Amino acid sequence: MEVEATPLWKVIAAGLRADILEARYTPGSPLPSETALAERYNVSRPTVRDAVKALVLEGLITVIRGRGTFVRPVPDRYVIMLGVEPRHDIASSAYNSEGQNQGWLRWPIPDPEEPEVDVYGFSTVLPADRETAMLMGLRTGHSVVRRYSVWFHAKVRTRIEVSSFINADLIPDFTRADLVGELDAVYRHLEKGRGPVSWADTVTARMPYENERERLEIEAGAPILLIRRIMYSRDGQVLEMTEIRGAAEHYETTSVDVSSDQDQSRSAPKSAEGGRVILAL
Repeated sequence: MEVEATPLWKVIAAGLRADILEARYTPGSPLPSETALAERYNVSRPTVRDAVKALVLEGLITVIRGRGTFVRPVPDRYVIMLGVEPRHDIASSAYNSEGQNQGWLRWPIPDPEEPEVDVYGFSTVLPADRETAMLMGLRTGHSVVRRYSVWFHAKVRTRIEVSSFINADLIPDFTRADLVGELDAVYRHLEKGRGPVSWADTVTARMPYENERERLEIEAGAPILLIRRIMYSRDGQVLEMTEIRGAAEHYETTSVDVSSDQDQSRSAPKSAEGGRVILAL
């Protein structure tokens, strides 16, 4: 039986991958040009491009138009801490001052010339898609209140999306000033007669969709981190779901560890992981 030969672009990709992982090319350093690689491997430039494309999709290299191909630097990673009490309604515009204490700004940055413009996100009622409906125990198309904003962190130089979903039947008057202007007012409204509430946090990663990659400025080959925090009533009904999306290469998550003999009031540490905690949920 004849063994099929390995495509040449895979041979080139394997050689370059090994050179990068073994630090023959260090983070930030340029790779040889297409012409140089084509001569080294005695192949055409399109074959070299196929190898480069494969390594871009793996997140090992990046192509800068007009400059060349470079080994991607290893980004700094920052901690998002889960399970911190009290659980604030981070999708509320009233959370803005608390978010700024952690280094975040709602995007776009407020324009002092137009202070009346709402730059803190928006709320709308829309039909739940299949995934949202499944997670919230609703039927597809059921009306949900969605609150949405984009945050920017000057230190990390990246963005996250924050979305909140609430069964519209539970909060038909969500535009009331007393619900949107005070921190955690929506949570208190949802908890009334349904508490004590409980919480569940999940963390997953996947490749971003094209529109997500553009909105969050995620490079090709980099995955997206998806954090979901769900609030349950005492009867197990989903009251609210918060989603956070960001570039997975910039963040890692950890949970507050509370043993049975410790104080159950779990507050966010002022500094943990060498000061790398940038968001507490």
